[in-house]
Amino acid sequence: MTHQCIAGHFNSRPASQRGAALLIALVVAALAAVIALNLIERGQTTLARTQALLNNERAYQYALGMDLLARDLIQEALADDSSPELLNGAWTPPFQVPGGRVQGRLLDQQALFNLNSLAHPDTAIRNQAQDAFERLLELLGLDSAIALELGDWIDGASVARPGSAGNSVYAGFRPPYRLAGVALAHPSELRWLRSMTPATYARLSSLITTLPDPELRININTTSPAVLASLLPEMTLEQAEQVLSNGPWRDLRGFLSQPQIEALALPGFERQLSVRSANYLAQARVRLDGIERDYFGLIQLGRTGYDFRWFSQGVP
Repeated sequence: MTHQCIAGHFNSRPASQRGAALLIALVVAALAAVIALNLIERGQTTLARTQALLNNERAYQYALGMDLLARDLIQEALADDSSPELLNGAWTPPFQVPGGRVQGRLLDQQALFNLNSLAHPDTAIRNQAQDAFERLLELLGLDSAIALELGDWIDGASVARPGSAGNSVYAGFRPPYRLAGVALAHPSELRWLRSMTPATYARLSSLITTLPDPELRININTTSPAVLASLLPEMTLEQAEQVLSNGPWRDLRGFLSQPQIEALALPGFERQLSVRSANYLAQARVRLDGIERDYFGLIQLGRTGYDFRWFSQGVP
C-alpha cells in the first residue's frame, strides 16, 4: 500500500514538470512576440523618419536650385520686351523631378512699403517715411496711431507728432525689446505693437516689407495704388489706380509727366521711385510624394550679381 502511494507520487512529478515547462515556453514565446513586435514598430518608425528626412533633404536641395531659377527669371524679365508681371508673382511652369515637381516665382519687394525707412539715418527722410506710413494706414481705414507706435519703438524714444497729446500715443506700451534704431528683421514684428490686431496685420501684411536698405523707393511698374498714394499727400486711391493703369514705364519721365502726378508731386518725389527693383522674394514650391513644401529667399541685386540675404522654409 505504501509502496503504491510512493510510486504514484513519483509518477505525478514528470507531469507537473511538463506543465511548468509548457507554461514557461508560452511565456517566453509571448515575450519574444512582444519584443519582435516592438522591434518591427521601431524599425517602421525609424524607416518612416529616415524617409521623411530624405524627402525633406531632397526638397531642400531642389529649393536651392531656386537661385539659378531666379537668375533666369530676372534676366528674362529685364529684357526689353518683357512684362513686369514676370517679376512679381507669376509662377513658372512646373518642373518635373523624381517623385514630384518644383515651381518658382519672384515677388517684387519694392512694390511694397519698406518699414525700415522709418529707421533711416537721415531725420528728414525718416520723418517723410513716417508721414507716408500714416497716410497708408489712413487709406486702408486703419488707425494711424500704429505708425506713431512703430516710430517710437524703432527710434527708441517717445515721438511727439503735431496734433498729438503728450510725448507718446501709447503710454504704458512695453514690448519685450526696443529696436533703438535697429532695422526690423521681419514684418511679423509688428505684432508686438499694442495697436496691432490680427485683423489689422492681415490687412496690412500684403503691402509692407522690411528690407536691409532703409530707403523708401517703390517700383512704379509693380506697386499697388495704396502704396503709391501714400507717397503723395493729396492723392486718392482712385487717382493712383488711374495713374498705374497707364503703365508700365521704361523710365520715370513718362510717369512724372502724367497730369495727376505733375499736379501733386512734391520736390524730391522722384527719388522715391524706380522702374526696376533690386530686392525680390524668391519662392520655390516643392511637391514630393504628395507633400508640398514652400521655401523662400530674399534676393538682393547689386553690382556684384545676386545675393541671397536669407533662406527659410514655410515662412516668407
